[in-house]
Amino acid sequence: MTSTLRTLRLLIVPTYLPIMVGTIGLAMLVPVLPLYLKDQGLSIGATSVVLAGVGIGASLGGLPAGSALARFGERTTLIGSFIVMVISTAVLGFTGTAAILVGARIFFGAANSALRLSRQTYVTRRVPTGERGRALSFVGGSYRFAFLIGPVIGGVLVDLVGFRTTFLVAAATAAIGLIPVTVPERNALPLLPEVAGVESSGSLMAGLRLHWRRLLVAGWVPFMVMLVREGRFVVLPLIADDLGLTATEVGAIVTVSTAADLALFPAAGWIMDRFGRLKAAVPAFALIAAGLVWLGLSESTVQVVLAGALIGIGNGLSSGAMLTLGSDLAPADAPGPFLAGMSVMQDAGRIMGPLLVGIVADAAGLGAASIALAVVMVGAIAWFVIRIGESSQQQSLRSAALRS
Repeated sequence: MTSTLRTLRLLIVPTYLPIMVGTIGLAMLVPVLPLYLKDQGLSIGATSVVLAGVGIGASLGGLPAGSALARFGERTTLIGSFIVMVISTAVLGFTGTAAILVGARIFFGAANSALRLSRQTYVTRRVPTGERGRALSFVGGSYRFAFLIGPVIGGVLVDLVGFRTTFLVAAATAAIGLIPVTVPERNALPLLPEVAGVESSGSLMAGLRLHWRRLLVAGWVPFMVMLVREGRFVVLPLIADDLGLTATEVGAIVTVSTAADLALFPAAGWIMDRFGRLKAAVPAFALIAAGLVWLGLSESTVQVVLAGALIGIGNGLSSGAMLTLGSDLAPADAPGPFLAGMSVMQDAGRIMGPLLVGIVADAAGLGAASIALAVVMVGAIAWFVIRIGESSQQQSLRSAALRS
């Protein structure tokens, strides 16, 4: 326990603070940007494209981020990502041109992807397997905490000082993330022995060519899990609305789900390290699937609230699970390229989730869409168990089968 606490403490400055600060700047704009775009007179279509910019940038930025990691290293990539996030956020308050706004959000999404990948690679190369679950669950917790407080700060600032100043504050918040990055680390975590002596496989494409089989097998789990996680954000409020709930009541249901999610991320890491990745992830994913089935069959407000809470509990208990899976399976000679490939597959799931909900809901209703998401999650569980196995035990037969 002492060793793990020391590891977590030494990760605060180089990992958790940059992620939290950078993400607060993003989360501040969740309620602000749609209002700003409306104030600028943009159409609904143009507004939707601007709001999708971060997701587009994250999807497009995964492989370039991996290339930057392979070529320039973790620290330089992190500094570059913060500089891009600061500039792309500050620009928002000085233009109402849709093309510039979309471009700024795409660059922000790509930079945020590079931020995440640089810190995941940092942890992968320095934290031993037995402590990695807890280390990466706190990465997930950092994101969750930022999205808990960021929207509130952004909303208050708009009312107090207006849009432009709010964008500048969000940019300044991201700039603060450069402070711990540029200060030399004291008692920095050393590279793991199995990583320190390994020669890099070279460029991004060289790493992907060398390990494409491992990536193809491993990447399906984050693809399916992220599809379900994003899809639930669509189906939960829509089912609640269909039952006649007010906007305030719908928001309260989403908050209950998010609160359950946030409260459980420390337990998620402990379970992963204590009992293994499978014994942590499979029950958590099963809870999400069960909650989605319940949600699809719900006929009352109480049922929707309880189903949403169950989904939140499952999601909270799986905090950091996909980050840990990627870190466990990342090859020592190409961690950056491999994790970038995993990120691309994960972001593809992020895009497909809302699309799947829309397709199924149009054909068979929202309840069927919720149950369809549950079926996808069951598929993720089956793939994890059958094709990957316990990723923390690299010598197991199933994990050995992933070797390139």
